Order: sequence, then structure tokens, then C-alpha cells
Amino acid sequence: MLGMAPILIPRILDGGAPNFDPAGIAYLVAAILYTIVIAIELFLLYRQRSAFCVRIRGLDVVFTSVSMLHVYLIIVLLVYPLNGEFRCSAEYWIMSIFLPSGMAVFQACNARVLKAYESQRRMKKDFLAGARKRRHSWGPNGLIEAWLGLDAAAKVYAATVIGLVISLLPAIAVFFGSRRFHPSYGSFGPIVGPRECRRGAEWIPSIFVQLFWTVVVGPWILWKIRNVHDVHSWAWQTRLAIFAGLPGTPLWIAFTQSNISGIQSINRFFPPAGWFIPTLVVCQQVLILIPLRDAGKSRSTERASSSPETDTISLASTASNDPEKSPRFVLSKELKPKTSMQALESCIENDIESLIEWTASREFTAENTVFIREVRNFKRKWSSLRTITTAQRRQMHTEASLIFFTLVNPFTAETPINIEYKIFKKLQEQFEGMEYDPYMPTRSTTPTDPMSPSERENVVCPWENTLNRPASIDSNTSGTSVSSTSSTKSLVPSQFTEDVFDPAYESIKYLVFTNSWPRFLDAERAENPRSS
Repeated sequence: MLGMAPILIPRILDGGAPNFDPAGIAYLVAAILYTIVIAIELFLLYRQRSAFCVRIRGLDVVFTSVSMLHVYLIIVLLVYPLNGEFRCSAEYWIMSIFLPSGMAVFQACNARVLKAYESQRRMKKDFLAGARKRRHSWGPNGLIEAWLGLDAAAKVYAATVIGLVISLLPAIAVFFGSRRFHPSYGSFGPIVGPRECRRGAEWIPSIFVQLFWTVVVGPWILWKIRNVHDVHSWAWQTRLAIFAGLPGTPLWIAFTQSNISGIQSINRFFPPAGWFIPTLVVCQQVLILIPLRDAGKSRSTERASSSPETDTISLASTASNDPEKSPRFVLSKELKPKTSMQALESCIENDIESLIEWTASREFTAENTVFIREVRNFKRKWSSLRTITTAQRRQMHTEASLIFFTLVNPFTAETPINIEYKIFKKLQEQFEGMEYDPYMPTRSTTPTDPMSPSERENVVCPWENTLNRPASIDSNTSGTSVSSTSSTKSLVPSQFTEDVFDPAYESIKYLVFTNSWPRFLDAERAENPRSS
């Protein structure tokens, strides 16, 4: 008797045995290949970690966000092959904790553009504003003031922790109370199969968490950065990522809760959580590819700016190439091209505010141009004096200390400049006798109260308008007390002069010349094509 041919049982997503049919294998191959792609992209991004466009985004935050989103993406890709092995309870905890955490870190990564925008906007108005801090009490008013004083990224971080704590308690109560996840115990909910387990009111808390990050935090960030048009495409990266994150949750809700036959047939081969896949892929790729592209453009711009051809252009060759040009045009346009270092130095001396405005609003590097301006002003003020008295020397050192602590020192500056370590180390030695107090000074009313920073000789405070003071009013006095003289000698190093910032100044000036200056000129040409 001939044996009958075996009946082919179609593989579907029914909560039963694992599916290793062609569709299941395709899901497995896709998970492996995309993991390799992400690993290569993250490696390339890590190699560009020194580029400003990568550093400002926060490499640690980008890696954390991409990794958390990728783990969830891989789990979703494995739902169909695993089938019943991917239990409803596991999906519940992933949807309640893991995915919200990944989306929260992702939104925090997006919020960094708002943090940078707000910081740069403060810096171009008053670079000391970001350095000033207030002491807050532990009462309700103090906590509200502290919350309002946080930047956008810090608020998202805090909201992540608070949101997870708040959502964790009802998630635990629902999980252990519902018989939907475990038929042997519970106080509410029906006993259902693995497919019906993924539907019901028990998923509402996780739905609310998803909606909070996608339709509340995301649009809030979009609204706050509506006026940001940076040259790094960071704002557009954020917009694309947030827009891509919006459809995932509504589609998941629709395909999880709907009873329409067409939707049910799709769910047999494509899990409802799979509608997060396009969102996750776009979010990952914009976090990686756009900064990689910007880093490549920055390197090519830097090479072009540092080439000898951009520094000088021969007057003879210019005249021979275009004899119809008038001598006046040649002198103004060709002898001193805008791309030269001389043009940048002329801008620093005469019109640096326009460069500060552009770097703050477009490139987010205002700390460099503000530092150049403050060093320029510092040298103008003190190099013009033929003789410097003890009081003036003390005042000059205090002003230099304020520049150092608010713009150079990475431990105290809100946005420190990027200089070589050996330059920073020498500057640190010049101000090692000074202390930095960023908090609002309080006048001492009793002997036990802390004194104002101005009443302590070795303390510099950004709340005091030190840099705008004229040369010390005591500079022309005939005598100086012995204690004041000895104090000045102990605080001010003997090698301290008005040239203390020269190495850092030259380093930052070259950094601006090779990065910000070409972009600034390109933006000028784009806005005024006739003047180029």
C-alpha cells in the first residue's frame, strides 16, 4: 500500500511551533544582515568621534539610543520565526519598559539640538549667562525653579526616569493581577490563548507611554526647534527622526486591537509590533548617516581651507587672466581674497559680532568666536598701558581668570573651547591659585554667613561684571599695603602677562579659519550671490 503524501501545514503566526519556512528564514537573514550594517556604521561613526558634528550630538547618547532601538528591532524581526517561543508576557514587559526606555533616550538625543540652540543663543547675548547658577531650596518653589532651569535634554532625561517609575508600578500590578498572562493565578481578565493575550485593556498603560513619547515629547521638540537652521543638518535630522517615530504607535494600536479580517490576515505573517520597524530603521539611520556625511564634508572643507592656494592669489596672474577688470576691483577682490587668514583677522578686528551671530545660530560654535573676541578685548585693554601697578595686575589676573573658567576650563565652562591639552595645562597653572564660584553672591550679614565672592581675594564669580570694568581706580594711588602686595604675589604668577591666552587664541583662530570661516563665507555668498 502506497503511503499518502504528507499534508503541508501552512506556517502562520499563531503562537505555536517556531516557523522556519522561507518567510521565517528571511526574517532571520534580515536581522543578521542589518545587525552587521549597524555595527559597521557605528564603527565608522566612532572613528569620526573627534569631529565637532559628532561630538556635539553626544556619541554616548547616540550609541545608547541606536543600540536600544536595535535590540527591540531584532526582537520584532524574530517574532515570526520564534512564534510561540516569543511569549505574550515577554512582549508585555518589552512594550512596557524596554521600548519606552529606547524611545526616551532617542528623544533625549533629539533634545540635544534644543539644548545646544538655547546655550548658543545665551552665549551670543551674554556668554556669562550660562555660567551663572542660583542656589535652590528643597521646598516646592525651589524644586519648580530647579526644573525650569534645566535644559531641554536634562528635562527629557528627568522625564524618562520619572515616567519609568510612574509606569512601572501599574505595569507590575496589571501583569500579576491579570489572568491573561498567567492562567494559574490572578484576580481579573479572561484566560486566553497566545494570540488573544496581546489584546485587551491590560496594554493600555504601555500604549499611553508610547503615545507620550511619540505625540507629546516629539512634537514639543519639533516646536521648540522650529527656528533652528544649522549647517550640520542636526535640526533636519531631528525633524526626520521625530516624524518617522510618529506612525509606529498608532499602527501598532490599530493592528493589535482591530477585528477586521484583512488586518487579521496580515497579522498571521507580520506581527503588529513590526509596524515599528520602519520607524526604528529611520531613527537609527538619521542618527548615524547624517553626522557621518557632515564629518566627511567638514574634512574636505578643512583641507581646502588649509591649502596654500586659498591664502594668497597672485596679482599678476589675476590681471593676465582677466585684463578687463579694473585695478580697483583687483585690489578689493583678488589681492586680499575673503578666504585668506588676513580677511578673518580683519573680521576679528572690525566685525566679529556678525561672525559670532552666525556661529551661534547656524554652526553652534559661538564659544570659539566669543573666546576670540574676549581675548581681543582683554589684550586691547591691558596692552595699551605702559606701566601696570599692583592693583591693576591683580585686576588683570581676575579678568583673565573669568575668561579661563567660563570659556576654557572643561570642568567649569558650559561650552568649553577645544584646545590642545598642553595649552590647557599651561593656562591651568596660571590660575591654579584662583577659585571659581558660579553661584549668585550673598552679602554677609553675620559673621557666620558666607561672604560675597568679591570679598574673597582668590574667588572669581561670573555674577560680577568684571570684564567691563575700567582699569583699576586704585591704579594711580601712590602706595599699596604690604598685605595687598603679598597677596597679589601669591595669587598672580610672576610669568603672568596680558599675552597669557596667545597660544590658545592662535589655536582657536586656526580652528575657526579651517571650519567656521569657509562655511560663513559660503552662507554669505548664498544670501548675496551678486557680492561673491
